[in-house]
Amino acid sequence: MAEKSPIYILSAATLGPGQDTASADRRVLAEDAMPLDLQALLKTFTEQDLRRAGHFTELAVVGSQLCISRLKQPLNQGTAVYFSTGLGEVQKTVALFQQVMDEDTGLVSPYSFVNSVSSTAGFYVAKAAGLKSRNLTVCQEEFSFETALKLAQTDLENNEVDFAMVGGADECSHPRAEHMHRIQLEDSQPMGEGSGWLCLGKASRNAVGEVLMVKEITGDTPAAWLTAVEDILSQWLKKGHMTYLLPGFRLEKTNINNLMNRLPEMELKNYLDYCGCFHTAAAFGLASVFDETRKEPALYFHINRNTYGRTMVVGVYAFPR
Repeated sequence: MAEKSPIYILSAATLGPGQDTASADRRVLAEDAMPLDLQALLKTFTEQDLRRAGHFTELAVVGSQLCISRLKQPLNQGTAVYFSTGLGEVQKTVALFQQVMDEDTGLVSPYSFVNSVSSTAGFYVAKAAGLKSRNLTVCQEEFSFETALKLAQTDLENNEVDFAMVGGADECSHPRAEHMHRIQLEDSQPMGEGSGWLCLGKASRNAVGEVLMVKEITGDTPAAWLTAVEDILSQWLKKGHMTYLLPGFRLEKTNINNLMNRLPEMELKNYLDYCGCFHTAAAFGLASVFDETRKEPALYFHINRNTYGRTMVVGVYAFPR
């Protein structure tokens, strides 16, 4: 079997709950995020009128446009879009149901109906960038971004596409008690929101990093699971690069501590402190590492579990910059 071509990261970008777009702007999220008005920020990236689009779509479009703006070459118009979300358009969907249940009218705004369809965000991402290639919206709860990234990786390796924009976005909603029906969090975990994007290609020119793996880990017992993760990470630790663990919001503290004890060469990077917890937080976490300036290359491994006990590992190689 021929060796698969490397998949390079050509640019990356994040949008956090405080409208932060760079590491220097991020602040620790001490409480639940509050959805902010993104219209002013949106206007810096696109001239299209998205006033009737929802906050969820704004998160996706701003994040993707920021990623495109960081490319060292013009975006190929055949670039495919792989957009992921765990919950989709929450606020507009809730508003739609409230209109339907209104005893006086029961009438639904056409814009509320259109914007309640979560794949609309992927359409706006492509429209803002002028893209005309394939456009997929992926929903797999905690593994939404990982699944989208795996699809893009496979399509690139099989020469189905030459370039791919892979991103994730989710919004929070208030009150917290209502939002907890949609995503179960511990009381100590602030609900967050944000957007993260990677632009991928097969040529190394101007690349900022490389996708190393998107892999599911199996293990019937906690000990077997831990051994499987350790086996994967230890082979990369042998290369001598700085290596970081990015724990997802479902990874229990006991598992994190056990991994760090077994692999003391790794450093812990708690990106959730800055974005809070949401289904596609992995997109934020992985894209955010490319904001940092480094003299030496570094490896980052994002690990998360879902409520069914499955585990996904994503590894990226960040070049010096």
